Amino acid sequence: MSHRLTLLLTAAGLLVAASIAAKGDDWPQWRGPNRDAFSKETGLKKEWPEGGPAVLWQVENAGIGYSSLAVSKGRVYTQGDLDGVEHTICWNEADGKLLWAVQPEPVREALEKQLTEQFSRFDKNQDGKLDELEALSAFGWNYTTLDQPGDGDPKVIARKRCDIYFAEFDKDKDGKLSGAEIPGPLMGEVERLDREDKSADGIELAAQRAAAGIARCDKDGDGAISKKEADGLISRIFSRADTKVEGANKGDDLLTEAELKTYYFSKEPGRDGAISRNELQETFERNFATRDGELTKADVKRNLGGYRNSYGDGPRGTPTVVGGRIYVEGGSGDVACLDAETGKTIWHLNLSKDLGGVRPGWGYCESPLVYENLVIVTPGGAQGTLAALDKETGKVVWRSTEVKEGAHYASPQIAEIAGVKQIVQFASKDLFAVTLDGQKLLWNYSAANNGTANIATPLIFGDHVLASSAYGTGSGLVKVSSITSESQKADEVYFTKKLANHHGGLVRVGDHVYGFGEGLMCLDFLTGDVVWKNRSVGKGSLVYADGMLYCLGEGYEVALVEATPESYKESGRFKIDNLGRPAWSHPVVANGRLYLRNMGRLTVYDVKE
Repeated sequence: MSHRLTLLLTAAGLLVAASIAAKGDDWPQWRGPNRDAFSKETGLKKEWPEGGPAVLWQVENAGIGYSSLAVSKGRVYTQGDLDGVEHTICWNEADGKLLWAVQPEPVREALEKQLTEQFSRFDKNQDGKLDELEALSAFGWNYTTLDQPGDGDPKVIARKRCDIYFAEFDKDKDGKLSGAEIPGPLMGEVERLDREDKSADGIELAAQRAAAGIARCDKDGDGAISKKEADGLISRIFSRADTKVEGANKGDDLLTEAELKTYYFSKEPGRDGAISRNELQETFERNFATRDGELTKADVKRNLGGYRNSYGDGPRGTPTVVGGRIYVEGGSGDVACLDAETGKTIWHLNLSKDLGGVRPGWGYCESPLVYENLVIVTPGGAQGTLAALDKETGKVVWRSTEVKEGAHYASPQIAEIAGVKQIVQFASKDLFAVTLDGQKLLWNYSAANNGTANIATPLIFGDHVLASSAYGTGSGLVKVSSITSESQKADEVYFTKKLANHHGGLVRVGDHVYGFGEGLMCLDFLTGDVVWKNRSVGKGSLVYADGMLYCLGEGYEVALVEATPESYKESGRFKIDNLGRPAWSHPVVANGRLYLRNMGRLTVYDVKE
């Protein structure tokens, strides 16, 4: 054999060995191929350099939201609010080039229609924008947050805004908006805007306010204000000021002058119940600097176009990629099937409007489950907790009529347990399973559920199912056994409060389960015994790949930890930026890369060995 041929064969052998050692896998849905946060990928780094692995690419157009990512056939998908409007977004896996960002067509059309109707109704002078008073009428005080910062002197802008308010509402021209002058949309903000005057006589001021309240509201002259008589300013405090009747948990639904005086002196001392020009101007200047109070169509569209929540706006669910199509679910319950190549809408429905579902308090968060010809979603409500949709048309195939509890925040799973293939979900009251046709409840278990938020996807292994939640609850393992082909029972193996997983999920590696409770914990899966725990990156989420746990703390720290029951072994850590909200989007490991989505930023790291 020639030396040249020997070299060629050796090189070929090395290439084959390298391809085997560095086996990559797509991540086509929530928590990976099997919804268990477990990747079979190999050939990954076992240690990170200081500062973390090398960044391959980074984009700032992931939108606002907590959705994780799907990686499939050279593309990366997520959901996020772009300029306030919920989109499904697609990039090239190789370099992060944006390929498309779309709304489902019916959602886009409905938004445009709603926008046109809003302006037709409130834009009285038809100038194509909502001025200060038009915006106040349309959106209440919330309009102040919709207006985007601009240029100019904050003091000058704030002064102009005050001029508009006082010209319109200060009828007696005394430089204050009294209780009778405060516009209705501003009533709820009086407590925040009306500041305490520490030099005032608190008792006298409370007495004056109480007397003025009775004079304004006591229409029948009986010396008290009924709920019917209470105007906006008084109704704001009615239940708090109405003294509880002895032996009852509420008042008599009448406010006397004495009750008002007591309330004003104890709860709002030194406040006159009016909004002065200085108070309003300082509020505009301090809290809404350089915002002019006028709303453009873009401002209004930004308000209408996505799911809004005090814990963070935007979608929560992760796209599911199957057979050239993407199935997505938004925070308001918009479920859509899109073409994976182009983003074109194939079908759409809404879990609340079309399926009678009841959106949970922090929005719909699940990621659709696709099984054979069905798309399984969780509208919740009286028509059935689960719904199965035809994946080609979106038409309802069945509802789980034996289970009618509310939706929470976990995603459904498909599994064969005790010889029966079934759909498992963690909803508001129960961890439960139904038959594949949705008509029979197979089993249920409630010890791991809480009334606040059941979020983490349960772990299924053989005939065992482990569910975990926080808010003072914990983790429960059940063993499921069959009674008949349509009836099973779930016997509790153990329940432990030691592992109370909030949102970051659990992963099973061999005989052990890893997840965040009081820091990162390792438990024996079948006994619940704690093997070790470590503060690690605090509370967070994790995935497993090639012997390692990729841990993302909600406080912006990322750690690489060996998945071993021996002890906590960390072999790399770095920080990501605080972009104003906790890092709640779960990490993804796919094709030798670590994907971290941090609000509108997506960063991709090289973790190949």
